Amino acid sequence: MHKNSIIKLFSKLRILVFSSIVILVLPLTSFSQVSRDVVKTGTRLNQRTDTTTIPVNEKSTRLDDSLSTKNTNKSFIDTKVIYSATDSIVLSRDSKMVYLYNKAKVEYGDITLEADYIVYDQEHNIVFAQGVEDTLGNLVGKPVFTEKGDKFDAKTIKYNFKTKKGFIEEVFTEEEDGFLHSQVTKKLEDNSFLMKNGKYTTCDDPSHPHFYLSMSKAKIIPGEKIISSYSYLVLQDIPFKILFIPFGYFPSQKDQTSGILIPKYGEESRRGFFLQDGGYYFGISDMMDLAITADIFSEGSWGTDLRYRFIKRYKFNSNLSVKYNEFIKGDKGLPDYLKSKDIKISWTHTQDPKANPTRKFSANVNYSTSSYEKYNSKTIEDLNTNTKSSNISYSKSWPGRPFRLTAQLNHSQNNQTNNVNLTLPVVTFNMDRQYPFRRKNTSGELKWYENIEVSYKSKLENRITTADSLLFNGTKFSDFENGFQHNIPISTNIKILKYFNLSPQVEYTGILYTSYLGNRYYDYNYYNEDKNTYGALITDTINELKYAQLVTPSISLGVGPNIYGMYAFKNPNAKIVAVRHVVTPSVAISYRPDLGNMVDQYYGKYDILSGDEWKTIEYSKFENGLYRFPATPGQSGTVSLSLNNNLEMKIRSDKDTVTGMRKIKLIEGLKIGSSYNIFADSLNWSPISLSGRTTLFNDKVNINAGASIDPYAIYENGRKYNEYYWNVSDGNFFGRIGRLTNFNLSIDFRLNSPQDSKGNIKDKDQETELLDEFGNPLPIAQIQQPIVGYVDFDIPWNLSVGYNYNYSKPAFEKNITQTLQLSGDFSLTKKWKLSFRTNYDITNRELSSTSINIHRDLHCWEMTFSWIPVGRMQSYNFQINVKASTLRDFLKLPKKRTWQENL
Repeated sequence: MHKNSIIKLFSKLRILVFSSIVILVLPLTSFSQVSRDVVKTGTRLNQRTDTTTIPVNEKSTRLDDSLSTKNTNKSFIDTKVIYSATDSIVLSRDSKMVYLYNKAKVEYGDITLEADYIVYDQEHNIVFAQGVEDTLGNLVGKPVFTEKGDKFDAKTIKYNFKTKKGFIEEVFTEEEDGFLHSQVTKKLEDNSFLMKNGKYTTCDDPSHPHFYLSMSKAKIIPGEKIISSYSYLVLQDIPFKILFIPFGYFPSQKDQTSGILIPKYGEESRRGFFLQDGGYYFGISDMMDLAITADIFSEGSWGTDLRYRFIKRYKFNSNLSVKYNEFIKGDKGLPDYLKSKDIKISWTHTQDPKANPTRKFSANVNYSTSSYEKYNSKTIEDLNTNTKSSNISYSKSWPGRPFRLTAQLNHSQNNQTNNVNLTLPVVTFNMDRQYPFRRKNTSGELKWYENIEVSYKSKLENRITTADSLLFNGTKFSDFENGFQHNIPISTNIKILKYFNLSPQVEYTGILYTSYLGNRYYDYNYYNEDKNTYGALITDTINELKYAQLVTPSISLGVGPNIYGMYAFKNPNAKIVAVRHVVTPSVAISYRPDLGNMVDQYYGKYDILSGDEWKTIEYSKFENGLYRFPATPGQSGTVSLSLNNNLEMKIRSDKDTVTGMRKIKLIEGLKIGSSYNIFADSLNWSPISLSGRTTLFNDKVNINAGASIDPYAIYENGRKYNEYYWNVSDGNFFGRIGRLTNFNLSIDFRLNSPQDSKGNIKDKDQETELLDEFGNPLPIAQIQQPIVGYVDFDIPWNLSVGYNYNYSKPAFEKNITQTLQLSGDFSLTKKWKLSFRTNYDITNRELSSTSINIHRDLHCWEMTFSWIPVGRMQSYNFQINVKASTLRDFLKLPKKRTWQENL
């Protein structure tokens, strides 16, 4: 097919889609002529605020209009008619007519009719209702008719209780997401309605809707469908008869029903005309549904999406989505031609905690090919996502027993490196802490041996790291790393002199390896062709099971008291009452003895020539294994030092009516720490770490900072050597303590307009499950796209600002990055809202990830404008559409440019 033919075809489809409401053509029943005889009034009886119950057993007489009963064997009404009024109830002389005035009400079974004026014909079982004029000439107290939950308002209503037929003038009723207006309406015995000169709209203004579909004739089956004849659009009382449909079908089922999902239509400069999100919805049952949709573009790109959901209340909630997309750019055979085939699988499964307290199954799968986000992202967040992860987990516990079993599948992938990490499976079996020497019925202080605890941990793993293109293409079991490890720690804690904690421990560790290293030596005669050099490290790898076990005794002693300091101001009128400083020094010493041959047997040695000297290098035979061997030859000991600070201030406050005081945190935490390796032959001290955090102005401003200082000097090649930086530096005192290798600072704050009377501000970032009126999750068909029309106009404004500073200098070259994040929204008026978000790279002086959104509330319509001015996702989207979901995809005026057109 020629390209011009395709374009013409899609141009016609755009018109057909607008008329795609036409699915079913049904003949409309013609209106019967209904006589509206004036009921003569009788003599008023002064009966006020009376309620009379009348059983009606009189034989009916055939009427001369369509409300009469024909060929019926039933000669009486089998349900009582109950009527009441607050002003007067008047009976005719023959008691056949009843006149009700002011807030009149007639009840018949599940039918209720209310109005300010009602006439009840007891002989023919016909009731007539209308409103009355007030002193200003306005019609008030109009009839309201209710039957089985269906309710409508009208100007006049005439209804036959026996035939269940009625004649209605100027009816107004709500049907699902829309509203129906009609000049003349006839109600049939099956509770369906025939309308003439009707209007269908989603505007909730009952007297003057801003837009509507003008229908010459229509039939309404409540809770099922609306079928109309010739209809056209009327906007602000201006008829657009060129925008018409010859016949219309509007589904209005309250229950989920299978059906066609009407596609969206449009045009892109690069991918051509398109139909998106069209397909079929399967309402399988109340617990599960399925939606299959597809996208198609005139230039060859296409995609499909399968979404399945299974919800069992109080049991589980499961959602599955499988997407396949083919992105095509350019013409085949040209240099810029591109075709990308991508797939994305998303699956979430959550179990209700009450479903089974001893067994739990959960899943959160997020897998896609590495180029999926590159060509098919719909948001900035998706495009900037570099890593994805998945987890499928099953856990089992035994009531009254300390054992727990967990089996997991873990997955992670990096879109930049295209590497995938897959763990299939990882199984753990653990036993919680047990006190074997503790008495069953304890009383008084526990003995030291009663605090002896024992636990058990085990893990079985099988994992692989490979390129995503090779994961399911030629991967063998031998490519996986696997192993088994279990630990049995036995420990206790003894309090010494109130502040010191002595913790002796003995731990058994066993590890099963599937391979290990044998002899290792350096071959100086080996020629490396790739590097054109001589010499290589040769290692023998033995592929067989090897079980390594170790019993490790250790002991640790720690102390960490809280030291309080307070300064109270003596001036009773001073704003500041007192300042409190809490210092928590901590010292911990740990020691493990030399385990001798228990460790040495798992280590090997080889000699290497370094300059003019030979050096002996030790290596672990399991250094390539899945688990690292837990000990090294020789004894080990570490001294850990830390100092934590907390600074608070108490001030006088008029807002606190109880104590009249309020606490302010000046420094929530300022910690400095390091450790010293007692038995290392060099570089004993670890880098000094500093961290601090605080909040200001009632937690509106958050400040976090951290730094790392290395106390040792470095050679010209950047390698550390055993000399303190203090001895080789000529800087000031703080500059000579050590080398600042890392520093980070983050400051963020959020400002809002004044809170409501309850002190609450809505959080629009919080994800909320969409529910129907009964509290059940909406079907897939109704939530296939985000609700574009939802904008929170209750918050006039809010502003969030974030600043990040990162400094890194591991050797001689430093790297500094600074970023500024800014986001917020402003309600310029009650109908206008502007929201924005941007990131500014201060170091490179460029904007990134910027978006601007404008929303205008047009009552039953809305206008949205979204703009991404910079970056790879430069795009815009302008649209005016109806708010209600029923007509949103049909009555709209879109204009957009997608980011894919930039490729």
